[in-house]
Amino acid sequence: MTLAERWEAFSQRERYLVIAAGALGLMALLYNSPLARLGDLSSGGGEDERWVQLQKIENYQKLLARSEAANERTATLRVRYNQNQQKLIEGETPTQVGAELQGRMSTLASDAGLNVLSSQIVKEDEVEPFRRVGVRITLSGTLEGVTRLLSSIESGTTALSVTHLEINRKLGASRRPPTRGAVSSVAVSPLTATMEVKTLMRQAL
Repeated sequence: MTLAERWEAFSQRERYLVIAAGALGLMALLYNSPLARLGDLSSGGGEDERWVQLQKIENYQKLLARSEAANERTATLRVRYNQNQQKLIEGETPTQVGAELQGRMSTLASDAGLNVLSSQIVKEDEVEPFRRVGVRITLSGTLEGVTRLLSSIESGTTALSVTHLEINRKLGASRRPPTRGAVSSVAVSPLTATMEVKTLMRQAL
């Protein structure tokens, strides 16, 4: 049976149902076609899509600017950190740093007019993430000399700190009151000073 014969065999009502079903199928096909989607993008969706893309570009530019600023701050901090590292005594081991610190303290004491009676390296301690090395030094001289030494330590280019200081009158010093016309014994009487001076070890970068 041909298609025309089949169509003729349908009743009037059946023909209406077949035509309605075909029309609905055609409408569904057109609605879901790529041309219909393209029309939606060109009318409303395209503008939204462009706005979204612009927002993404702006957000990326903001993130890029923040990253560049963070890199600049990191570089600045690294330079300052390296400068501060240069203020510390160079040495790979606590013994090397301690020996160098002993030599510098001996030179500073001599420049201040003090005599070094004894000097020893003290046990290192941890100051996370650094290690701190120090020396314990006993000196003899005058109070003025001790003051000059402390000033040299504080104003020097090397980062040093005095963690302990003890001053005593030297044994055998005269306790008699000064005679008329003589310089006060308080200003010239000898004394001993014991101090601990410490510094941090450099960190390997």
